[in-house]
Order: sequence, then C-alpha cells, then structure tokens
Amino acid sequence: MSYNVMGNDHTNEFDTQDIAENKVISVLAYIPILFWLPLVAGNSKFGRFHANQGLILLLYCVVFGIVNAIIGVVLGWIPIVGAIITGLLGIVAWISELALMIYGMVCTGTGNAKELPVIGGLLTIIK
Repeated sequence: MSYNVMGNDHTNEFDTQDIAENKVISVLAYIPILFWLPLVAGNSKFGRFHANQGLILLLYCVVFGIVNAIIGVVLGWIPIVGAIITGLLGIVAWISELALMIYGMVCTGTGNAKELPVIGGLLTIIK
C-alpha cells in the first residue's frame, strides 16, 4: 500500500444511498469540534469515514497549536524576530487548517469520500 500525498478517493467503497442520506451531517464533521456528529447521527460507513477525517483534522489543529506555542516560548527571548516568526507560523497554521476544512467540506458536499491531502491517510482512528 503506497501513501498518496493528495489523499486517496474512497467514494466507490460506499453505497450511493448511504452517501445521499448522510452527506449533510458528514460535512459538519470537518468543523474540528463537531467531528463526532456523524457518529451519533446514525450507523453510516460514509459518516464514519468523514468523522475519522474530521478527527484527524482536529488532531492536526491541536498539534500545530502546541508546536507553535513551543516555538513561541523558545523564540520569545528574541524581541522582534521571535514574535514575527511565531506570528507567521500561526498564520500558516490557520490558513492550512482552513484550507483542509474547506477541502473536506466541498468533497463531502459533492458526495465524494476523499482523504484530506497530506494528513488524511496517515492514520485511521474511527473504523
């Protein structure tokens, strides 16, 4: 099994009726705090797939936030440069999180089951 940076497409693994019935609730899974919604909404394989992708996105947000905080503490002793680097990293983190969230929502809204680019295929927590 090879790793695809752009994420694999798993749409053909799901029933078209399952996709149609759970598309809207699965879109909400990409709002990081709401990844669990498709899990409680029903027993849908399509919903579980997107809940897993939403959980991966939440973990990405948390890890990137912690890394940015650590870098901010380490570089905090440099008066101006440390603040600039930490601020730029924060902006990069926010833009990448927003881009991944929008990508996941658009793919789900169109009825596709694509992994998030770069991070989506790294692990499967919810099966």
